Amino acid sequence: MIDEGDTRSGETRARDARVLTSVADLSQALTLSLDIEATLKLAVDRIADCMQAEAASVFLLDETGQFLVCRANSGPVSVVGIRLPLGKGVAGRTFSQNTCQMVRDAEQDPDFAGKVDKATGFRTRSLLSTPLQSAKGPIGVIQVLNKRDGGLFDEEDRDFLRLFAAPAALAISNAALVKELIEQQRIRRELELARRMQRSLLPKRRRGDYPVIGINRPAWEISGDFYDFVDLPDGRIAFMIGDVAGKGLDASLLMVRTASLMRWAGKEGVTPDRWLGRVNAELAETVARGIFVCAAAGYYDPAADSVAWSNAGFMPALLHSGGTDFREYEAGGPPLGILPDMEFPVDTAELKGGSLWFFSDGVTDVRAEGRETIGMDGVRDLIRRHDNKSPPARLRAIVAELRSLKLSDDTTLLLIEGGEAIARR
Repeated sequence: MIDEGDTRSGETRARDARVLTSVADLSQALTLSLDIEATLKLAVDRIADCMQAEAASVFLLDETGQFLVCRANSGPVSVVGIRLPLGKGVAGRTFSQNTCQMVRDAEQDPDFAGKVDKATGFRTRSLLSTPLQSAKGPIGVIQVLNKRDGGLFDEEDRDFLRLFAAPAALAISNAALVKELIEQQRIRRELELARRMQRSLLPKRRRGDYPVIGINRPAWEISGDFYDFVDLPDGRIAFMIGDVAGKGLDASLLMVRTASLMRWAGKEGVTPDRWLGRVNAELAETVARGIFVCAAAGYYDPAADSVAWSNAGFMPALLHSGGTDFREYEAGGPPLGILPDMEFPVDTAELKGGSLWFFSDGVTDVRAEGRETIGMDGVRDLIRRHDNKSPPARLRAIVAELRSLKLSDDTTLLLIEGGEAIARR
């Protein structure tokens, strides 16, 4: 005759074996799933079947850190997308207290609001709720609702759910990590594409004693600065330099667009004020509010050894005639893209052996560790100390010094050196 106690022990051992097998099967299945949505759905379906529950659901913390959002469920009705404030409901209590909750009579639980039941028609009689743990703390909650046989969840069920939650949480964390890595790779590819587009817009260096030369060094992967110069049929050289407000991919794309517009408008040889006026009208009509571009554009006339330009909110231009002799030309107009129909006064300068410098605020904003920015005085000092070098060597030396300090923004310089200065060297 079989002892009744031995029979119950055998049933318990058989149940434990089934659960452990299910946990192993679930763990193996979850390791093969790198898609977070598929991982969540697989987890709730397997757990509901093994726990013999009518329904199961997974709530994950949203990006704001203020709500639990149902990301997957198994059962007769869908609750995917439902948002629960932290600390509200049994799920919120589970997350906030970071402990498993067993509710045998949902209607008697003070935190069970029943709003989901009213919205879906599903009646929750009892439930188990346990946190999903990660190395950084809880990331969500998994719940099972109602035993299929009408019974109540017990302590063994609670332990089994906690056992299931461990591989589920690990798989969710891994899937989220994979998704993040894929997103990082996508962003990296987009940044690389933007960087190539930007580099393609920069002018090729001219051989010989070409009077206009520039250099651009992004602070990060991509730049919001640009410069360009174009030979015109009448012998003049059209030049432009600009700095797009903001950083990142959006600023980079606006930089590409603005540089293209500037080149298109400058090729026609219109006066600098009309040149910037055309670009400003286009940007003011199409770019979002709060986004603008600081720029300067004009022409160098080698025959007259003179420069004419307009400045739209860009840094002051510096005319260096040697030694400590500098003349500063402030911006005469506002940045591009803020308001249409703006005026951009024209400045002119005869070089007479001097050099005209344009540079972005990334140059003046560099600083040594623990010191203030170098400002315009620091730029004058850099130009003066390297004045004995050729234009390319001068730009490289200045940028090398700037990079030895603390760069916080893109660094772009444009140098126009008159014929007399070139001949003198």
